[in-house]
Amino acid sequence: MQLLITLVAALLSHHVEPVHQARPNVVLILCDDLGAHDLGCMGSTVIKTPHIDALRAQGMLFTQAYSSGCVCAPSRCALLTGRSLAHAQIRDNQEVANADDGTYGGQRALTAGTETIARSLQRAGYATACFGKWGLGGPGDATGHPLSQGFDRFYGFLCQRNAHNHYAAYIESDREKIVLDGNSRGLTGAQFVPDLCANEAVQWIASKAPSDAPFFVYFATNLPHLALQAPEEAVAKYLLDEVAYEGKKGYLACPKPHATYAAMVTKIDEAVGRIVRAVTDAGDLEHTIFFFTSDNGAPWELGGFDPAFFGSNKGLRGSKNSLWEGGLRVPFIASWKGHVPFASACEEPVVGYDLVPTILSMTGTRSDAFVDGVSLARVILGEAPCESLALRPPLVWENPSGAGQQAVRDGRWKLVRVQAKSVEKARFELYDLGVDPLEAMDVARANPEVLARLVKVFESRTPSEVTEWNYAPIASIDAR
Repeated sequence: MQLLITLVAALLSHHVEPVHQARPNVVLILCDDLGAHDLGCMGSTVIKTPHIDALRAQGMLFTQAYSSGCVCAPSRCALLTGRSLAHAQIRDNQEVANADDGTYGGQRALTAGTETIARSLQRAGYATACFGKWGLGGPGDATGHPLSQGFDRFYGFLCQRNAHNHYAAYIESDREKIVLDGNSRGLTGAQFVPDLCANEAVQWIASKAPSDAPFFVYFATNLPHLALQAPEEAVAKYLLDEVAYEGKKGYLACPKPHATYAAMVTKIDEAVGRIVRAVTDAGDLEHTIFFFTSDNGAPWELGGFDPAFFGSNKGLRGSKNSLWEGGLRVPFIASWKGHVPFASACEEPVVGYDLVPTILSMTGTRSDAFVDGVSLARVILGEAPCESLALRPPLVWENPSGAGQQAVRDGRWKLVRVQAKSVEKARFELYDLGVDPLEAMDVARANPEVLARLVKVFESRTPSEVTEWNYAPIASIDAR
């Protein structure tokens, strides 16, 4: 028992200690709307992902992993700062108007001096780079730009709306707008932007000699977020049952929606393979930690996407933009050749905002910033049992969109507050995920002590300065 207490104390400490003397490189790969079961190593029998499956084979798969949020910007804010959405700066997507010249305006920006994982590592001597989708500040807000938040290099989309087309008309390189010849935001174009981001990431890694400072790469691909688009040769690799999507509600038509979605996920896999190969060619494979996850669960059926066909959320309740399991469950892989037990797995719940304390610990980097996540480092490295995570603090989420939701998971229990912006309509629903992973049976009335304990977690949140991101006060425990 004393050993377990010691392990848990080390696990939950905000003041991390290095687990190795050498400072490894870190590659954090974040997908956009990738469902928990869209990978071969997560059970997909349709989509081919050999490179990601290889990462899983030489690393650890977390089988009950969660995103930090259920939509893009807040999930990314929590991921990069280690703070749950009960304490994070950005708790929902908040759009900034486009400029008069049509340049996309971006989203609400991180404040100046935010302690992102990139800033912590940069201060410790790491070279840092972000490739792909940002979503935490646009071109008109200097404080929110990646170069103002700890990154030395940026190439990608500052604005999420620009990232909604994979043949975008322009991209940003550091602080410069680069027009992409042959692209016009149509179904196809001359330059597939996810490939351009992978090209830049590979070139940047190749420029780093093993004797240089260690590096941190945040590869935040905008795949497989809609619209359904992929190069013709990628789509041609899949022969699937198809009904052409005609295009509705602003979404592009797609003649082969099933094959196109599969091709988009496979393009992620190709990018992963190229990045791993670049690290290998640089002689750094055994000195580089890889993390792979997604910003939220798969979306509902829209824009031609068919989640039921792919089993993206595997029957879980809800989808993106909800705090039900389908909106939060994601793939989560940690891989470090020669350091992580081969083909290992952990069944305890973990969350995206655990990555900040985990990376700090694995790189021996200190930060005085408060974080809500816990370090997974010793579990990943086989130095502590997965079961030690059972005593971690509860996982917490918020979704102020619409009527508002709040959720907390503690062990097998998950509490969801629905219609949380209304004193009259708000109610709590409690689920025992140990026996009811589909959240079909509300057991709040049968478990009043559990309900009362988890409600207190909601009361510890920090109010947001953005009024619409707050909730009605908890006047009573209503489990109708």
